[in-house]
Amino acid sequence: MKILSEPSSGKIGNRVAFISRYGQCQREYLVPKNTWSSARDHMRGAFGRLSRAWSQLLTDEQRGAWDVAGSKVQSAKRLGKSGPLTGQLHFQGINSARACAGLDMLLTPPAPVVFGLNPVGQLVITNGEGGVRLLLTISGPVAEDIMVLGQAPCNSGRRKRRNVSYLGLLPAPQTDLSDITALYVARYGEPAVGQRVFIVTRQQKDGWEGFDHETHEIVPDRPAEQQAAAAAALPLPILMHKGCTRDAQGTIPLPVPDSHATVSEASRFRKTAPNPSSAP
Repeated sequence: MKILSEPSSGKIGNRVAFISRYGQCQREYLVPKNTWSSARDHMRGAFGRLSRAWSQLLTDEQRGAWDVAGSKVQSAKRLGKSGPLTGQLHFQGINSARACAGLDMLLTPPAPVVFGLNPVGQLVITNGEGGVRLLLTISGPVAEDIMVLGQAPCNSGRRKRRNVSYLGLLPAPQTDLSDITALYVARYGEPAVGQRVFIVTRQQKDGWEGFDHETHEIVPDRPAEQQAAAAAALPLPILMHKGCTRDAQGTIPLPVPDSHATVSEASRFRKTAPNPSSAP
């Protein structure tokens, strides 16, 4: 709900303040359901290991190095403001990104990374005999690991993505195309014709992450000739006759229009004709 108030963000009593594209808004505070998934279980385990590593595994010298490195890194902006990170937050942020990509923990802070242009281009979706395929165009050499994130397929009218989930690292490109079909289908299944697919790619090196690159496309219909071939390959339906079997087989002779008496007339004649044996 949009309101008129000073810019605010976060929980305020039983309300949550946030800034949307429409301005300052508030909503009711609701505790989300504690649903389970393998990805969520993996990241929760990683957070626990990192927390124990900060207090039990790292030495004082290593913690001091993270403190110095964190003081040079600014947090994400909130209400237009940001500030330096603590050593533990910097340690958690770097190693959380590595844990998400399945990489080992770093005990010493890595040097800052300056990323170049993201070589991943637009999403291309094909729909042929092998089913739906999702391909990402590659415009240059891939120098770092590229994280691929995606959203569940949605209707074609949606123009803005919501939350995306990590699918995996970008597969090696073949002829300037990287096939991410297996990554997407393993998480969300094959998208249907007419649905829109959102894909986000993000460069990653030593736990540092680059800016998000978003691309989306609508799943096309199969070519007309393939649809015709698929329809022709379908078995013909078996027609069932619900009447008499003899009628279905045509064993009962049909009445002839030119005859002097039809079947019904003959039966009526047999009923009305006098019985010779009963004559006086």
